Amino acid sequence: MLLETDLVPYSLSYPVGERLIVLAPHPDDETFGMGGSLRLLTEFGKKVKVVILTEGEKADPKVSNRREYSSARKKEALKAFKILGVTDYAFLGFPDRELISNMDKAEEIIFTIVSEFAPDVIYSPSVVELNPDHRVAADIAIRISQRIRGLKCIFYEITTPIRPNILIDITKTFKLKKKAMKCYRSQLKLTDYLALIQAIGKYRTFTLGQSVRFAEAFWRIDDTASKNEMRMWLSYETPYCCK
Repeated sequence: MLLETDLVPYSLSYPVGERLIVLAPHPDDETFGMGGSLRLLTEFGKKVKVVILTEGEKADPKVSNRREYSSARKKEALKAFKILGVTDYAFLGFPDRELISNMDKAEEIIFTIVSEFAPDVIYSPSVVELNPDHRVAADIAIRISQRIRGLKCIFYEITTPIRPNILIDITKTFKLKKKAMKCYRSQLKLTDYLALIQAIGKYRTFTLGQSVRFAEAFWRIDDTASKNEMRMWLSYETPYCCK
């Protein structure tokens, strides 16, 4: 039988990456999933580029003027980036919830960005996310990491908890993560994301002791990891996979 320490980390890691690309399918994903770690990375002087894949214009079905709505979401993202210390970013402008039909084009654009930026890590939401754009972003991240030797692929969590192999202490930066999340006023009208980031941030401290008040979870995979190996990792069948 596997021990608890075989299944999840019981110790902290430093945020991974010297030069990193963060794929965010929608404006706010980067803050929700890894805002605390992003702030730590920028404070450490690491090179960070956030790539927003879609306009996010379909988040609120009651909105009639989607162009105006997507413009507002972009402005919210820029305010959040400032708080997180992110100065390098790109908005690709693909239609919301339509990444699957634009996957090849999106991959080639992102591949070009990655080739020019030369990161050592690419972050994205995970393969088990609920939103289809999130899952497509994960597939793109995997495919690009397989195309570029030495590029590490790391998943963050938003709608679905992952089985992590990296836990980052964001106690010192959680207030700034929360402040950045507050910039997304259009999304807070729909869901109480402030409560959600606090809940998952607190939950992720479960194995870390009382000194850690908030943490973020990540799942680093190998570029050779098969789909079956990833399934076994996610189902807690193996202690050593995809890291």
